[in-house]
This record gives sequence, C-alpha cells and structure tokens, in this order.
Amino acid sequence: MLACLPELPFEPHDYQVQTAKRVLRDMDCRALIADEVGLGKTIEAGLIIKEMIATGQAKKVLILTPASLVQQWWSELNEKFGLNFWVSRKGPWAWSGNFVIGSLDKAKREEHSTLILENKYDLVVIDEAHKLKNRKTGNWTFVSKLNTSGLVLLTATPLHNKLEEVYNLVCLLKPELFPDYTSFLNHYQLNPKSLISEMREKLQDVMIRNLTRELGVKNISRKVSLIPVDTTELDKQIYAKIKLYPGTFLSLLLRKEFCSSYSALYDTLQKKGDTEILALLEECDISAKLKNLEMILRNHKGKILVFTEYIQTQHYIARYLMMHNIRFILFNGKLGRNQKEWVKHLFEKRDIPVMICTDSGSQGLNFQYCDVIVNFDLPWNPMKVEQRIGRIDRIGQKSSNVYIYNFIMKDTIEEKIFSVLGEKITLFNECIGELDKILVDNEAELYSMMSKM
Repeated sequence: MLACLPELPFEPHDYQVQTAKRVLRDMDCRALIADEVGLGKTIEAGLIIKEMIATGQAKKVLILTPASLVQQWWSELNEKFGLNFWVSRKGPWAWSGNFVIGSLDKAKREEHSTLILENKYDLVVIDEAHKLKNRKTGNWTFVSKLNTSGLVLLTATPLHNKLEEVYNLVCLLKPELFPDYTSFLNHYQLNPKSLISEMREKLQDVMIRNLTRELGVKNISRKVSLIPVDTTELDKQIYAKIKLYPGTFLSLLLRKEFCSSYSALYDTLQKKGDTEILALLEECDISAKLKNLEMILRNHKGKILVFTEYIQTQHYIARYLMMHNIRFILFNGKLGRNQKEWVKHLFEKRDIPVMICTDSGSQGLNFQYCDVIVNFDLPWNPMKVEQRIGRIDRIGQKSSNVYIYNFIMKDTIEEKIFSVLGEKITLFNECIGELDKILVDNEAELYSMMSKM
C-alpha cells in the first residue's frame, strides 16, 4: 500500500498503484512507463510524485512536458493529488522553485538550462518522452545532463522507427544495461534478431507496459477500416509528372502532398513556379477522399476527429465542409496556448461535429467524447497513428466501439507508406510488446496486404 492513498480524493486503478510501487521499490525510481495510450500515465506519475513527497523522499521535483500539456498537468496534479506546482512561463528565475512544471522546449534553451542544470533534483518526470529518442538532438543532450536521483519517462510509443531509439531512452535511465553506443550499433547490424530478443529481456528491468486487453479497464473495441481511394486519369497524369522531379526527397514530398490534397501540392508547386502541373491541378475535380469523408461524416452522428499532416489540406477539407453546410473547427500548431484551450472548449460544448487536426492535436489531448477518427493521410510513423487514436481510445470513453478510418490512395506512395508502417509495427511488437490495431481490423489482413505491395 502507498502511504499517500488515503489522502487522495479519488480511487486509482489497481494497476496504476502497482506501477507506482514497482517504480519506487524495484526500479530505484528510474523507469520508462510505456502503457498503451489512454491508460493514465499521468495518474501513475502523480502517484509516484505524491508518495515521494508524502514520505519525505522528494523535496525538489521537476516535470517537463510539451508546452501544450503544461496547463493540463498542473490541473491534474492540483485537482487529483492536491499538489500545487509552480508553472514556469516567463524568465529563467521561475525554475528555481522546489516543485516546477515547464515545457521541455523552453527548459533546454541556454538561458533556462544553465539554471536548471545547477539544481539537484530528487525526481524529474518527462512526458511524451519519445521526443528524447534521438541522442543527437538538444532534447536528449539536455536531459542527459540533468542532476537527478529519480527519472521517470512517460510514453506509449518508445519505439517509432528503429531499435536505436529505445537504446537512447534506456541510456538516460540505466546506461549500464547496454554496451556503449558504437558496440550496440555494430552488434545490431550483425545480429538484428538476437539483439531484439536481448533488448526485450533487458527492458524488463527498466520498462513497465500495461496493456488494455490484459487489464480489462477499458471495454472499448477498435473498428479499423482501410479505405482505398481511386485515382482518375488526370490524377495519374499529374502523379507521373511529379515522380520525375529531380531529387529523391523532393519527389517523395510532392507525392505525399498529392496524396493528401491537391491544395497541399499546389502550394508547393506554386513556390517552384511549375506552371504546367499547376494548370493540370486547376482542372481536377473534387478529390475522392473528400467524398469518402463526407460519407463517413453523414453516417456517424457523434463528434469526429479528422487528422492530416498538412495545414493546406486542413483548409482544403474545411472549404469542402463549408460548401456542404457541415460545421467544423480547426486545431493546429499555429494556435496559441489560450486559443487551443478555447477551441477544445468549443468543440466539446458546442454543436460542432468535426474537428480537423494536424498532428499538434495528436499528443496528450483528451477527446473521450468523440468515437471516430479519420486519418485523411497516413504518416510514415505508425506511432503517430497510435497517438492519434489514443485521443479517443482511453479511459472515460463512453462508447463501446471507436471507429478508425484510414484513407489510402491506390497506386501511389501511400501504398508504400502502408507497407512500411506494417514493418515498423512488427518491430514494435517484437521488441516492446503488442500494439493494438491501427491500420486494419486484423493482423492477417495487414500481412496479406503488405505482401501485395
């Protein structure tokens, strides 16, 4: 039993209490909590913090999150744990308090990091810790220099693209678990299968991953539909021309933009001054993706999240919905903190059935009152898709089913993206553990489709 439990105004789930106990008693408070999305990693971190403060183990605690989640963290700690953390919003002096929450992006800036790195912390908690997966970034370098006894990393998606990312996270917690970086890479290149097995075994010492299906705390079933989208003859003509663009990266970018929307491609080609393809784009009819989207919106009566990687596509969808008298609201990274809070409030409380989001809406935000997600375009990273789904597939969801629709344009790079996503999901399953459905409704269907691409 945790000493802090009688003081709480709510009753946490047993697995959340057990997770906190394992981190505190078995892992020396240096752990990666990698629960599936929606299981309450914030609650588990709150229990750890509250217990350490209640038992006198922590007198100085730092919490680092994405900027968009700072206020959400402050509210949850205050309301559920009676902890009043100082929110660092302005100058570097704000980091001098004993209990501080702030954004990682701000903390790593030199004028702020200088003061932070002078402090000795009893506990540092970092949310959305997959932002530390690359050791060559300022995020990883800054966190590696923190002077702290306890370090708790929170992310449902510790592995995005390659095994090296998990290694980088573990090195922040317990570098002694693995050999040096060069040896790790050499070993992986020579023995990929054995290293995956070794990695999974060693992660048991530092990682906790609670799964929905094992806990039975969410009675929610994912209904995942892959929606193949036909291309017109004009589409094929445009696509063939952009494939000929010099430079691998530029060609990939143009093809991805084309699959997302004519508007996203138009914006880039306009900057390039490509009048020939621009003229062809102006002849294009309404995208088949929009017609599929409208059908989904008409068939579902609740609130719906539509995700795209491109702001131009966001506006493209918005214009179509406006023409068809479908109410919507936009959420993207260009909104300020207060604007985002206001948009979330309007979406929840007003008669607005659709929120069109870029990926700034896919991390840490809670939309349990929605039960449908449409992925208008797919990213290369399956964990981005999982993060999107996690906005609705979480504790508090009232519906027994959540519906995920993935659009994929036939005979385009989106088929390649689908295949790559499948390969990355396989790696995640082998190293970290099972991932719930995100691309199709069953695994056999996934592998069958991958083999045809």
